[in-house]
Amino acid sequence: MKNLFDLAGKTVLLFGGSGILGKEFTKALVDFNAQVISCDLRDPEAEEQIAGVDYRIIDAGNENDLIAFRDEIVPKYGKIDVIINAVTAKYNDFYLPFDQVSVEGWEVGLRGNLTVPFIVCKTFINQLCEQRFGSIINISSVYGLVGNDQSIYEGSNLHEIYVKDSPDITQIYSHGVYNAAKGGLNNFTRYLAAYYGKYNIRVNTISPGGVEYPKENETFLKKYGAKTPLGRKAKKEEINGAVIYLASDASSYVTGHNLVVDGGFTAW
Repeated sequence: MKNLFDLAGKTVLLFGGSGILGKEFTKALVDFNAQVISCDLRDPEAEEQIAGVDYRIIDAGNENDLIAFRDEIVPKYGKIDVIINAVTAKYNDFYLPFDQVSVEGWEVGLRGNLTVPFIVCKTFINQLCEQRFGSIINISSVYGLVGNDQSIYEGSNLHEIYVKDSPDITQIYSHGVYNAAKGGLNNFTRYLAAYYGKYNIRVNTISPGGVEYPKENETFLKKYGAKTPLGRKAKKEEINGAVIYLASDASSYVTGHNLVVDGGFTAW
C-alpha cells in the first residue's frame, strides 16, 4: 500500500506554489519523490527554496504566456502527471461590507479563483489527452459549499492583518465573490471529470477549512473553533495528505470528487 502514495517519476505542475498552502504542498510533494514545477507571480529568488524544485515566474492568467510555457516544459519533462491549481486573487476592497465592494473587485476575484484554473486546464488538457493519463487538483474552499457567518469576525484582529492601509476599518467581511468562484470551481471540476474521464484523466477538488495564521487573535480562533467539531482551525500542513492522495495512484478510481478537509466545519 505504501507504494500507492509514492510519487517517484511523476511530474507535478503547481500553480500558486509560493502561497501559504502552495509552499506546504511543494514540501510534501518533494517528500513523496515528485518532480515539482512551482509556478507563481512572486520572484522565487525572494522565497525559501527547496532543492530539486523547478521554480518559475508565470502569470497563469496570460494564455499566450502559458502556451509558451507548456511548449517549453513538456519536451523538457516528457509528460505532466499532475496539475494543481492553487492560485487565488483578492482586490483591495475584498474585506469591505457587501454593499461597498466594487464590480472590479468582483471581476478580479472571479478571474483569479475561477478563470485562471479554466485557462490552465484548457492549455494543458490536450497534453493529458495525448498521454491518456493525468490528475488535476483544484484547490477550492468550504466557502464553495456554505455561506459565511460574518459574526465570527467580530472582535477579531483580522482587519489589522489584512487591511493595514485602512485604519478606519475595524472589522473585515468576507467577499461574496469567493463563495461564488469556489462554488463554480467545484462544479467546473465535475464538468471536466465527466468530459475527460474517457482519457483516464481524473479531476478533483480539495476544499480546506480555515487554516491557522500566526497573527490571528484568540477571540477569532475561539469563534472559529466553536463552529468546528474538532474545535480548531487546520494547521497548514494538514491539507497535504489530501494533495498527496489525489496526486498519487492511491486515488486512481477517484474523479469528480470534492475532498473536504475542514475539521467538520460543514458537517453541522
